[in-house]
Parts: sequence; C-alpha cells; structure tokens
Amino acid sequence: MSAVEPWTLAPEAFCSQLRQYKLDHHPFRTHPFFRDWVAGTLPLAHLQAWAPQFYAWLCVIPRAYALRFAQLPWTDEFARYRPMLLEHLTEEAGFPEPQNKPHPELFLKFCEGIGLTREKVQGTPWLPGTYLAIDDFLYVNHHEPFYVSAAGSSEPPNVELCEKLLPVLRKVYRVPEANLEYYVMHGELDKEHSQLVNDIVRDFADEGPATRRSMWESMLRGIGVHQALVDSVVHSLGSVPSLARTTPDPR
Repeated sequence: MSAVEPWTLAPEAFCSQLRQYKLDHHPFRTHPFFRDWVAGTLPLAHLQAWAPQFYAWLCVIPRAYALRFAQLPWTDEFARYRPMLLEHLTEEAGFPEPQNKPHPELFLKFCEGIGLTREKVQGTPWLPGTYLAIDDFLYVNHHEPFYVSAAGSSEPPNVELCEKLLPVLRKVYRVPEANLEYYVMHGELDKEHSQLVNDIVRDFADEGPATRRSMWESMLRGIGVHQALVDSVVHSLGSVPSLARTTPDPR
C-alpha cells in the first residue's frame, strides 16, 4: 500500500489503485501453488487436493450473488444495476438450462479431466480454510452494500490465471478439451464481469472516503479468503512454500 491511504484519493485514482492492487497481490498471481501450476511443475496430486475445495467455494457463489442482489435498493436510482447483477447471478447458476450450465457443474467436468470422480469431489470434507473463505464470502455479500461486496470480486485476476493455465492444462496435464470449458469460458466471461465490477466501483467511489475505505477492505477480504483456501490445502499436504521444484512432469 502506498504512503497515502488509498481511500483518500480522488475516485478515479482510487478505482485504478484498487484494481491494480488486486491484480498485483491476489493469490492467483502471487501464491507458490498457482505459480507452480502455471509453470507446469505442480504435482497432479496437489491439484487433485485443491480442486474439491475450490469446487465447494464455487457452489456457494450463486448463493452469495443472490445475497448481493438482495442488497440492491428497489428505487429508480438503482434500476440500471438490477439487470447487471441478475445476469451475473444467473450465469453462475446456469439459468436457463440447457443453454447455460451451472459453473460448478463445468468445474466438475474439469475435475473429471484431472482424474477425480464426481463422488470424490462432492464427498471430500472441507478444510478449515474453505470454511473460513465461504463463511466470510457469504457474510460480506449479506451484510455489505452491493457495491462494497462487488469491490472484492476476484474476476480481474482470474482472467489472467485462466489465460496462463489453458496451454499448461492442455500440454502438461493433458486435460481433454471437453473438460476445459470452465477455464475457456472464464478466460472470456470474466473480462465482462471485471468491467461490470469496475463500473460499479467507479459509480460509487464518489460517495466519499468512508465508502471507498469499505470497498478497499472488501477487496482485501477477497484476497484473504482465496489465500486462506489455498493455504489450507498446502498445509494439508505438508508442503513447503515452493511446492514442486523437483517434479517436472506432474503425471
């Protein structure tokens, strides 16, 4: 963080700094687990340990976005945000089917592509960090204004992660193309979602320093819950911070 508290900046400068801080510090970019995965050196067993925990997180997203939508005041000044948030919710939930598939279902297909059965993924107990991540995510979306919870979104760093992972998943982990729809879709869809989040944050950043501070804290919490989730997986594996330096071929 800079010497100047970011929420004291002018709205445009604040929005720019919030987005850049999120990109620079999110675990999707900084954590050894994801760095090793992008490098193709993460053991398959570690990926298989992480996937059920991330699946549990994904299953909660439609509920969290429903809570976010419920925070939207039903007055004319907020009318333009209703279709934005509703579209985001229905995309995650997979409505209408069969044209759209629930995103947790797409991730289950990915899990099958790395050698996990649906029963294994859905029956794996949650780790402590998964409980923490899910609980905090639901809490923020239930108790904070929709524009504050939106500031904690992980879509911007997820775009970069998906773009880097796809060639590695194909070439190193040999995941069939039919099982990669989750990552193919999110590499594109989260660009739109990132713009949606940026627009909402920008629209409400001029509410004043108190609102901007709440947005900044929401962003830090968003980073923190993803950190807790992956750290809990790493701890369960008994792994040191650099997970896979001596395993060039995960299979």
